[in-house]
Amino acid sequence: MSFNPKDFIKISKELKIGLTEAHFRSTINRAYYGVFGYINNDLKYVTQNAHQDVIRFLKASLNINEKKAGSRLETLFKKRKDADYKYHDEIRRSSCDFCINEAEAIIELYDTREDKEE
Repeated sequence: MSFNPKDFIKISKELKIGLTEAHFRSTINRAYYGVFGYINNDLKYVTQNAHQDVIRFLKASLNINEKKAGSRLETLFKKRKDADYKYHDEIRRSSCDFCINEAEAIIELYDTREDKEE
């Protein structure tokens, strides 16, 4: 049985219920890795710079939905890095809501691109 990275988004929703900033930071991390893992798994990028490579690939696409997904994934990537490394910045529950919703929206954009292979 293989793992579906979208399950990380489900976990992020469970973490969001928590009351601490650690929960909120983990929520953002899991939401990002849910969408990144899902797309990366489909594209099969295995590089040292996979995060940037996936974002660059999507943003350079001629497909408008891939281009939008790339821009939005880049924003989510920055929010994930802030949550993981900028401990002096407070993370609020509203940021969690945004990141979870954004992760789900990016997957929807990616899955509805016109030239998707079936």
